[in-house]
Amino acid sequence: MNDQPRPAGRSHTNHDRETVSTATLPEGTLFVSPDDVLYQVVMAGSAGFRKAEPWPWLAHNWDGDAERPQAVALVPGSLLARNYSVVSEGTPLPAIDRPGLLGPDGQPVHFVFPTEHIAKLAAQLDETLARQTGLEARKEGRRWVLGDGRHSFRIYLYQRDTLGIDTGLADRLAEEQIKPLPCHQGPSYWRYIPGWSATPLAPIEITIPLSEPIVEAGGTEETDDAPEPVAAAPAVPRAVHGMALQPITKVASESRVDQPEAEEPQVEKPKPKRVKRAEPAAPAARKVSKTRRPSAMILSIDIGYGYTKGVGPDNLHFSFPSVVGTAEEIHFATDLIGGSEEHAVQYGDWRFFYGNQAVLQSRIQSAIFDRSRVHDDTYKMLFVATLVELAKLVPEAEHLNVITGLPVAFFGDRPNVVKSFEGVHRFTTDRTTKISVESVFVAPQPFGSLFRELLSERGKIANGDMERGRVGIIDVGTYTTDFIVSDELRYVQRASGSISIGWSKVITQLQMALGDQYTLELTPHEADRVVQDREIRIRGEPISLQSLIDPAVAEMQAAVIARARDLWGSALGLDMILVSGGGGPHLYDGIRQIYPHARLVDDAFWANVEGLYRFGQRPATFEK
Repeated sequence: MNDQPRPAGRSHTNHDRETVSTATLPEGTLFVSPDDVLYQVVMAGSAGFRKAEPWPWLAHNWDGDAERPQAVALVPGSLLARNYSVVSEGTPLPAIDRPGLLGPDGQPVHFVFPTEHIAKLAAQLDETLARQTGLEARKEGRRWVLGDGRHSFRIYLYQRDTLGIDTGLADRLAEEQIKPLPCHQGPSYWRYIPGWSATPLAPIEITIPLSEPIVEAGGTEETDDAPEPVAAAPAVPRAVHGMALQPITKVASESRVDQPEAEEPQVEKPKPKRVKRAEPAAPAARKVSKTRRPSAMILSIDIGYGYTKGVGPDNLHFSFPSVVGTAEEIHFATDLIGGSEEHAVQYGDWRFFYGNQAVLQSRIQSAIFDRSRVHDDTYKMLFVATLVELAKLVPEAEHLNVITGLPVAFFGDRPNVVKSFEGVHRFTTDRTTKISVESVFVAPQPFGSLFRELLSERGKIANGDMERGRVGIIDVGTYTTDFIVSDELRYVQRASGSISIGWSKVITQLQMALGDQYTLELTPHEADRVVQDREIRIRGEPISLQSLIDPAVAEMQAAVIARARDLWGSALGLDMILVSGGGGPHLYDGIRQIYPHARLVDDAFWANVEGLYRFGQRPATFEK
């Protein structure tokens, strides 16, 4: 695509923004590095624990031949800088308000992109920059929309879908009487989207009837306060950045028999291909769908003591606290004060909140703490909650293959997990949903980190040294820390094990200290957020917690290293040691002092669930 963006309406640009020290940027900030890579700050703790990931986070959202950049540290000389390259300066992208998304007339702008992949990333990037506005990027028909569920603020059209099928955009634009803008007339920061220049925007002829009013690029029928119709443009062909606009005379009948012959192939050509994706009534199409049914959507789930995480295809990526609670009635909510936006989950006789909604609203809360977890109702409700999250993100999901993990010490419980997960699940939130889980695969949890490093996005072996080597993994979870050894991808039972010590030990000690010193009573998830910030506000004043956190971390490091020595000694026989899990980054420095060949996996919080998803891509994983 043309790499000379021209902003539309009041969209922001970043050419005139100053370069700043990335160590000053808060978590969640998007910035552009000096070599034009788009990063997002994912860790902004004290003591130099500041880190950024290339945006988007998931590697399979990168297009083209360019290799995905690695995570970077933001503070030179810090502990993270020992293992990551440093980007100490960058140009932050501006936050966007709702008016800043609209065109000069205050109406939504329609943009055309070459592929659905680029259109989707543009919508998600705008959503990230507008995160304070409550807007959400979602797919509506054959377009992506950024809106609040009632009004649209920006429309993202595309010429080819994710399967490479022509969407028949020219005919749809003529029918809807919309004159869009090409994507390179949009905000300049879009050019940092991976793959932006890899696929050009193909010329497209848009036929506009002369006798009908035309909705300009700033207008859409999807808003309640649409502008008055604009007079039709003169019947003069004009080209806008490669898109030829050719008005024609409107016909009296709806058959459009006098449409130019050149248009007919554009209208008819996509139809045979779209049959493969739709659910037509023709018997032949139903036979195709039956043969495809075994290839259900793959969902990787990690139901942890602290957080439940899910990863699936097409940027499916979610997490929530592993808490369920009573479904309380929320008595007051407005567009300014939230409360009723989350619906209770009805599953059989259960009616519950989960995740942040349970932490915030439920008077009675339940979490999982011990081996009985797979036999506990809470575990099953958290699994149902993952299906609820999936239904929010992929409403059309009906058939699943699920891959999940269990701590090493509890791996004997896997038959119970399979029995609990498989089958048809019906639940009701704002609507009733039915999802069939057709197959379940359970792996030792830390193997997820190994798979993430070993396998490509499509499940192919991409690291020969790891395939042939002897690898140790230390997975620091919330309540347990697991140790496993893989010898040429074979699980070594005698060198693997668990201890009932995890990141919660630090959280518990901090809770007790804050209770003793300030009579503060924090929930585990509140205390976890405080640990990440390394400070707390008391009567509006920030107070550093470094002196309370460091001794707790050191005590936990000693326990984890002691167990590793019991299993592996000096680990001279291991080619490498991978450190993962939510607590991994906090303990890594101490582990590396004992084991110099230890390496912290990128984005350790997600490593297991992402690796299990990659393993799920292998054809043999779900064979009965």
